[in-house]
Amino acid sequence: MSLTFYSPAKVNLFFKVLSKRKDGYHNIFSLYQAISLVDHFFINKAKKDTFFCFNNKELIFDESNLIIKALRLFRKKTNILDSVEIYLKKNIPIEAGLGGGSSNAATTLFALNELFGKPLHLFELIELSKKIGADVSFFFSKGTALCENIGDVFENVSSQELNFHIAKPNFGMSTKSVYENVDFNSLNKTDPSVLKSYILRKKEIKIFNDLEITAFKLNEKLQETKTLLEKMGFEKVVMTGSGSSFMCFGRIKPKSNKKIQFFSVFNIQRNLENWYSF
Repeated sequence: MSLTFYSPAKVNLFFKVLSKRKDGYHNIFSLYQAISLVDHFFINKAKKDTFFCFNNKELIFDESNLIIKALRLFRKKTNILDSVEIYLKKNIPIEAGLGGGSSNAATTLFALNELFGKPLHLFELIELSKKIGADVSFFFSKGTALCENIGDVFENVSSQELNFHIAKPNFGMSTKSVYENVDFNSLNKTDPSVLKSYILRKKEIKIFNDLEITAFKLNEKLQETKTLLEKMGFEKVVMTGSGSSFMCFGRIKPKSNKKIQFFSVFNIQRNLENWYSF
């Protein structure tokens, strides 16, 4: 029995930092959206555990890998110890603010649950996902969700049809470094309740990212990239997550080059009985 799944990237259509917590994390309020930029995930039962990435030989499947963490947690929770083969084709850039690792972890949990006859309910998968990382639980939403706390608490909301480009420069950003240096004086002043009301009333989405200014201070090439994208004619350019990728809105058809890789994307959703498809 072999199963195949899409493991989607996500963007933060708006990203608001609220406060720093005693545990070192930050409380946030953000509108997350799953998009059509996906990794391809393959899983089947096997005689021994096997992990392989087709197009990135440098990807290491050690104890720090979120796929391995998800597998360990699933086995501990269910006591199902059967060996599996997991193969991955990576399309989501790393250190890009697109949640590729978190998505892979969530997809692993869902895939294992399907492979072994659904021993866990959805809420149990969500609770397991919270033990892996802040963004992992989002992928068990419908694909559009308001996320709070450290990003691990979500509320499904209606999606709006979106078509845009992801621009990934030829360098990455460290999530840990960006958060450690958050400039609280530069945060957007819009009240979270106002942002939520706009979403619930299906008004135009206010797109911004509180982490932009901090990230730009840490890496001046990020500001240069945004300026370049704006000069290309995009109507709106906003960093997603902790960078280094940008969401680019407008009727531009850019071509990838040595400095920037472009991905044309649209929003996708998840049927609560199944995984992501489009």
